[in-house]
Amino acid sequence: MQPLPLLPVLQKTSLIGIARLAAQGESLREGHNVEYFTLPARSLLNRCASRRGLPFTWTINPYRGCEFACRYCYARYTHEFMEMRNGADFEQKIYVKQHAADLLRHELRRVKPAEAIALGTATDPYQPAERRYEITRGILEEFARHRGFEVGIVTKSNLVVRDLDLLQKVAENNRLSINVTVTTLSTDLARILEPRAPRPDLRLDAVRQLSEAGFDVGVSCSPVLPGITDSP
Repeated sequence: MQPLPLLPVLQKTSLIGIARLAAQGESLREGHNVEYFTLPARSLLNRCASRRGLPFTWTINPYRGCEFACRYCYARYTHEFMEMRNGADFEQKIYVKQHAADLLRHELRRVKPAEAIALGTATDPYQPAERRYEITRGILEEFARHRGFEVGIVTKSNLVVRDLDLLQKVAENNRLSINVTVTTLSTDLARILEPRAPRPDLRLDAVRQLSEAGFDVGVSCSPVLPGITDSP
């Protein structure tokens, strides 16, 4: 079956920047109403321009789009940079960044001492695509070859424990912290808020395994949703 055109209205020649790169991506596979595409990325490290006093200077997102389909996701607008203005596209069209580890290898020289790097700020680094494409694992393998960096990982997935051995290697010569987001302990509510994310109990079990393995691990309770998740 031939993949459907990503941008049926706009001609590729009229696109610029990330929109043109996205339009040039090749379809990798399709399933569960989700399509996966290659993205010929030009850069992996993104300097954080927020003025909110965030505890990191650089961000890395191995994918564009996130299959977890969280109803409250603040990053859906990022697909608009690729001229995709249907909100559902963010969770149904996932872009896999090519040559991520190679890009990181060349870009790490830009990072100064005391500048933290956050992995997974606009898309989950351990979403379902990671099981097949292992972009996050490749990034961690690159960090394992270096020393002196401060790296933080944020995820909603228990898939993070797949990389326990690799995370240990990263932590040997770098400062590594891991935060697992648990928005609610109610599985029924989680299925409404985060329909394709792992169950809350699986995430807490991942926290336990990471803690027992000696990692600096925490639980992020964000976002707190008024009238929904703000009670004891």
